[in-house]
Amino acid sequence: MQMFPKSRAGAAKLGTPLMIVSFLAMAGFLYWMSRYEAPEVDSDAMATVSDDGLNEVVFDDFVLETQGYMGVEITLRQVDVNSTIGDRLFWTMLPGDNPYLMHVSDEALADSVEVLGGLRVDITGTVVALSDSLLGVWMEANVLRSVGDSLQALYALDKGDYFHVLRFEMDDEGESGDEPGNESGESG
Repeated sequence: MQMFPKSRAGAAKLGTPLMIVSFLAMAGFLYWMSRYEAPEVDSDAMATVSDDGLNEVVFDDFVLETQGYMGVEITLRQVDVNSTIGDRLFWTMLPGDNPYLMHVSDEALADSVEVLGGLRVDITGTVVALSDSLLGVWMEANVLRSVGDSLQALYALDKGDYFHVLRFEMDDEGESGDEPGNESGESG
């Protein structure tokens, strides 16, 4: 009967040092994670200036690191409109079937071009951070007209950013992209 108290006492003596070691290991790991910085994408290296002076970025390069283009005005060619949320927001698809939110600005909306699901568009704009407060502003401004619209936009918060479209043009040929289509203006 004396075996149980002695073996428990030995385990109890090791419990406190093991707990301290695990806390120190966790603190070290958290410190290491706080010092980690994601590699930056050089947006200037992946962008090319076209004949008409637009800073063009290949969509496949854009989707690798959207936040690398934050605050830089770029033009994306052949962007698919998968579905729309009202008349100001639409989704495109990133690799891995990840939807990405696009917001049509007041300037682009003034061009009176309706963006419908299934179209392919060339867009010029910039990447902007997305937050809960911005979704609230969109709700008050009637950009998000229903609870369903706000739930869809809420899904985009995980990505942390969206593309703010300043101007766009739509292809008449759909997916072929041979003809330039309607140029929706040089506003913005």
